[in-house]
Amino acid sequence: MAGMTGTLRGIRPQHRLGQSFLMEEAIVDREVGSARIDARDTVLEVGAGIGNLTARLADRAAHVIAIEYDQQFRPRLDGLAAAHGNITLLWGDALALPLPPFTKVVSNLPYRVALPIVLRLLEYPFVSGVVMLQENMAQHICAGPGEAGYGRISVTVQRRAQAELLDTVPRSAFWPEPKVDSAMVRLRPVADPFGVASDEAFKRLLEHSFRYRDDRLSAALRRLADAAEVVPLLPGRLRDKRVSTLTPAEFGESSTRCGSRRSAARLTAVSSPVG
Repeated sequence: MAGMTGTLRGIRPQHRLGQSFLMEEAIVDREVGSARIDARDTVLEVGAGIGNLTARLADRAAHVIAIEYDQQFRPRLDGLAAAHGNITLLWGDALALPLPPFTKVVSNLPYRVALPIVLRLLEYPFVSGVVMLQENMAQHICAGPGEAGYGRISVTVQRRAQAELLDTVPRSAFWPEPKVDSAMVRLRPVADPFGVASDEAFKRLLEHSFRYRDDRLSAALRRLADAAEVVPLLPGRLRDKRVSTLTPAEFGESSTRCGSRRSAARLTAVSSPVG
């Protein structure tokens, strides 16, 4: 970390943006290596910040598209773009900017908006990505049926991508030091995500079902309005499974079967909605 002290001169981390910068060069190199970038790739980086990851990506890729919101990094990033010649800088909110085509994603994501950014990225076609997230979020994203942390976040992400936890990273590798550890996650978008009745109905189904994660799906659904209509639509192999053991595809099948009788649009929990 000592070798990167000059990079931080004049930088004031913005707490409201969740800024912490990965300073351990060996970990940056490991992240780039895990992404398996070659000279044909166009790589998207969200949250370029001090540019240490940006520079390494530019050394390997054909083109780097680096998004940054905070203007204090403009002199540093403009300098990198001029020096490398293959970096395009986009200034603004990564949740709102139109994204040009890219083949891979490598990013140290701001903690506060990490999940919304991951979900937005998965709306676009790309080959694979490696992202740094807070460890707890990474565990939720990567957890499989029956595992600790498996829930609506796991199912939502895994509907669109295979998720693999690659490595954990201690908080001491960042400056300023965050309150939690981090983890690297590999994402491989699936070519054909399974269908659902509608995105909104699927979201409501997940939010309600995981309130009763240890119950059988049939018992969880009986706590929904119109349960008499919904439950008989499901085959026994789904009704009798515990919520926490259903695969993402099985949740999709449940949603689709309910939607076949227009029930999904009325999946309104008797209990108050989860925020």
